[in-house]
Amino acid sequence: MQQDKIFADHVSVAYEKDDESLLAVDDVTLSIQEGEFVVIVGPSGCGKTTFMNTLAGLVKPIRGKVFMDGKQITGPSAERGVVFQQFALFPWKTVFENVEFGLKYRGIPKDERREIVRKYIRMVKLEGFENSFPHELSGGMKQRVAIARVYANMPQILLMDEPFGALDAQTRTIMQEDLSEMFMMEKRTVVFITHSVDEAIYLGDRVIIMTARPGKFKKIINVTADCLIPNRRNLGYDDVVNLKAFRDLKRELWGLIKAEIVEKRIL
Repeated sequence: MQQDKIFADHVSVAYEKDDESLLAVDDVTLSIQEGEFVVIVGPSGCGKTTFMNTLAGLVKPIRGKVFMDGKQITGPSAERGVVFQQFALFPWKTVFENVEFGLKYRGIPKDERREIVRKYIRMVKLEGFENSFPHELSGGMKQRVAIARVYANMPQILLMDEPFGALDAQTRTIMQEDLSEMFMMEKRTVVFITHSVDEAIYLGDRVIIMTARPGKFKKIINVTADCLIPNRRNLGYDDVVNLKAFRDLKRELWGLIKAEIVEKRIL
């Protein structure tokens, strides 16, 4: 029997606010296999980021446990790389130096880390910008640097929290296509948070819909098995979103999310 890459076992997470305990995530259980691309979508404030932070080891559950390869997650680890919505680049470092930072910190020899950095700069299509500083880059280019930096550190799991949320619509579409291509080139286990139903269906092998706070898993849809989109990762964004299977699934997902928003009066 294959061991789960990630296993969240009846996890609940709460925060203290005004001397009261605020339940953010309520009793969620999830198994993720190695090489899966899992997307979490739901209403604003439903606990998506909070749950991801438990996978990253940044937040400790009040109940339940989270495991990676059968070992309990008790804190952050280089095995789990995080890409945030905000680019979090060092403004005084060049593109090359930003991507190199984690490798240098870990003591990787100079020649080896330079080879690794060049590989991932090439993979995110930023060749020619190695010596540029963040203030000289567009938003999409900055996020490419952030993704390259995480990939370069060779994490087994990528945790991506709305990485394209701050980008304009055109750049976001291109980044989605590029991320899908990178996923096929170097298949890592990915957990991806988004508010976009289109993005969730286009990128995810499975899509998890969360309820309004406190966040529970309302439904898990296996896009690869149930969406009936052939060779989805070999198709461009425009080709996929115009398929009937995509439109049908989008209607279903949005209906589930909208019901949560209307019921809980979330605006």
